[in-house]
Amino acid sequence: MLIGKQIGPYRILSRDRLADTRHFYKATHIERRETAALLFLTRPPRQEDPAESQFLQKLALYATLDHSNLARLFPIETHDEHHILPMEFIHGKTLAEIIAGGPCDFDLALQTAIQTVRALLEVHENGLVHGRLTSRSLFLQEDNQVKLLDIVLPYLPPGLVLQDPEDPESREPDLPAGQPPLLHLSYRAPEQVRGEPGDARSDLFSLGAALYELSLGEFLFTGGDGAALDRQIQDRELPRLISVRPQTSPGWSRLLGALLQKDPADRYPSAYELLSDLEKLNYGFSLDKLAFRPANPRLTRRGFFRSFTGELEE
Repeated sequence: MLIGKQIGPYRILSRDRLADTRHFYKATHIERRETAALLFLTRPPRQEDPAESQFLQKLALYATLDHSNLARLFPIETHDEHHILPMEFIHGKTLAEIIAGGPCDFDLALQTAIQTVRALLEVHENGLVHGRLTSRSLFLQEDNQVKLLDIVLPYLPPGLVLQDPEDPESREPDLPAGQPPLLHLSYRAPEQVRGEPGDARSDLFSLGAALYELSLGEFLFTGGDGAALDRQIQDRELPRLISVRPQTSPGWSRLLGALLQKDPADRYPSAYELLSDLEKLNYGFSLDKLAFRPANPRLTRRGFFRSFTGELEE
């Protein structure tokens, strides 16, 4: 059992779930007096293995990023027979915990969105895609600063993660109370459900789902099994938020609707345009027009009549 041991400069305190990754350990760095999250590996990744080499490349690229809303991830360390991937330990609540407690106020949702999109913009502009962003990937610290986790971990081959056979807790489901058992799969974009590779627009769909839930105070896609969940994500048309929460800002409702479009071509093309609209809302401007035009806009009644006059619908 690793708990209670000192390994290199770390004293292992407990097991912990960090975002949607199990088998993390909470530890204290004795020399720096800092709390860290440690993921133990069976061995160091090998450059000659394509999947492991890709992970090492992504890890090195992520290490060059410096953003206040991104959790720090450090180089792999080896101490005797132990191989460790250290990470910044985040104190606070996940968005999933906040959602389970009911709707949050608009200002908190908006500030959470702005900080997350700034982090995603940094990630996307440097050639990375999150790929599995969920409401457990986002932490709110005591000062409401957002920390985004799990950027590189999707690239880590599962066989490299050490599961401590002497720790009985490692065999427990470890599901947080009040959260659906398949929550880690419920933020995938429809194209990811179909088996297509995710891109920046897929991350924006995942974020849109988390923000919609944050404003609604309920989880959206909660299928009882994987097949039912996949059908929900691909087929369920979500109502405009303003129709289920009339006190919602029309601009906020419109923005979330654009994020949750089933076709990636109808979503925000990048985090840049999304951040532009979020900043408008933050400064109190209305959001009558989005910062982009969808590829397949819905034809409204107003637009139908304008099609006869030749006028463009705003």
